[in-house]
Amino acid sequence: MMMTQPTIKQLRTALKRWGRFWRTKELGKGFSRQAVTERVGDSGAGYISSDMMTVPEEIETLTQCIARLRPECIRALRGKYLVEGDIALVAKTLGFDSKRSMEFWLVKAERSLLQSLCHP
Repeated sequence: MMMTQPTIKQLRTALKRWGRFWRTKELGKGFSRQAVTERVGDSGAGYISSDMMTVPEEIETLTQCIARLRPECIRALRGKYLVEGDIALVAKTLGFDSKRSMEFWLVKAERSLLQSLCHP
């Protein structure tokens, strides 16, 4: 995925790609817009379900590293890289006391990710 010792800049770039990838999947882009009930009797050609989704290796690696973090770190990463909008509003929506609290957990998450990517 990255060099042996990624920089914070490289990590944030990778996290932006991670966020864009999962944001599009959460919004439903890339999957069939036709309901399964509408497909009764169809041959199923061209149907793509979430079970058939392929995740790029870089995204999968980051997702696995993120899954090992504390819940507060995961929420902060989601707030920064997945949820679009004003950071203060996003912080409140995700249950942080303040924008500053979310930023604290974000820095902690990024540092933890740097450590886990340097020493897997």
